Amino acid sequence: MVIMVVALVAMAGMMAITVRMQMLGRSQTAGVRLAQSKIDELVNLNFSTNTITNVGGSLTSDVTSYNDTPLTSGTTAVVGYKRRWQIEAITGQTKVRKLTVRIIPTTNDRRTSAQIDLATIIRSP
Repeated sequence: MVIMVVALVAMAGMMAITVRMQMLGRSQTAGVRLAQSKIDELVNLNFSTNTITNVGGSLTSDVTSYNDTPLTSGTTAVVGYKRRWQIEAITGQTKVRKLTVRIIPTTNDRRTSAQIDLATIIRSP
C-alpha cells in the first residue's frame, strides 16, 4: 500500500508539470502566430502608398500606429496579448526595411511565456 501511495504521489507531481509545460507551449505558439500575422500584413504593403510601413515604432513603448491588441476573426480581441512593432531603414536601401514584431503577454503567470520577438526583412513590391 505504501509503495502504491508513493507511486501515485510521484505521478501526480509529473502530471502537474506536464500540464504546465503544455500550457507554456500553447502560449508560445499563440504568440508566434500573432507575430507572424502582423508580419504577413505588413509584407504585402507598398512603402510609398502606406504610412503604416514608415520607419518608426518602438518595442519598449506604445507609439501611435505601431502597436495594437491583436484580433481574432472580426473584432474580438485576443485576450492576454499586446503587439508592438518597429520598422528600421537599412543603410543604402530604399525598398528594403527591417521589421521586428514583439508580442507581450498582458498576464504574467506561470502558464504564459515571456515576450516573443520575431524579426524579418520586408521589401516594397
